[in-house]
Amino acid sequence: MKDSGKTCLLTGASHGLGLALAQELVARGYQVLGTGRRPLHDLPPDYPDCAYLQVDLRQADAAARIAEWTAQEVPGPLPLAILNAGAGRYRPLSEETAAEMAEVLQINFDANLQLTQMLHPKLQGGTLGLIGSVAHRGAAGMPVYAASKGALDGFGRALAEEWRGSVRVRVLHPGPVATGMSERAGRPRDMMDSLFLSPRAVAMTLLDRLDTPRGADRQVVSFAQVGRNMLWRKLAGGRA
Repeated sequence: MKDSGKTCLLTGASHGLGLALAQELVARGYQVLGTGRRPLHDLPPDYPDCAYLQVDLRQADAAARIAEWTAQEVPGPLPLAILNAGAGRYRPLSEETAAEMAEVLQINFDANLQLTQMLHPKLQGGTLGLIGSVAHRGAAGMPVYAASKGALDGFGRALAEEWRGSVRVRVLHPGPVATGMSERAGRPRDMMDSLFLSPRAVAMTLLDRLDTPRGADRQVVSFAQVGRNMLWRKLAGGRA
């Protein structure tokens, strides 16, 4: 990439909320470095025209591979990184195995911790967005997933203090999003599914929060907040 002035590293970009974020970032003029578990030939038809690295965050060298690739693609500073990739299972703790618990923690927390450390030199003067979940407050049926997002929340808040003045850190917790993740996790469908937010609306709201110079280091992006953001965009004449 020739111009790193408006470049974003985005993990978990190949589907769901990550795909919506990639599409919206490109629409806002960003050059996106997307990563995901899917192979290149299996990307969805609406994946935007941007760089992509297939990488499995379950692998021990995943963070190092992403950091090395980012350095090759962006020789200068990296203005924005959004660590969005995540995984979870809907089941009681008694049914989890040690290997399955370690896998969720590796994807949702350990890989983010390692990658953040490696990206620190390139992020000077930039922004790091950590995408959490409303589950960080606790979620019956997904205790391991909730634990990983709670750990990410604490890490992000501590890092925001440690890096204040050099790298802006935001931990953003979207509410339930209609990405199909809950079904893949094994959660039975119910009436609540009709209230899940659209990935596009959530992606736009998350990016607006990251663009705001001032604001809380940790923010929960609720139904009402997404609705207000989309209404404000319509009134302001922006895309909605």
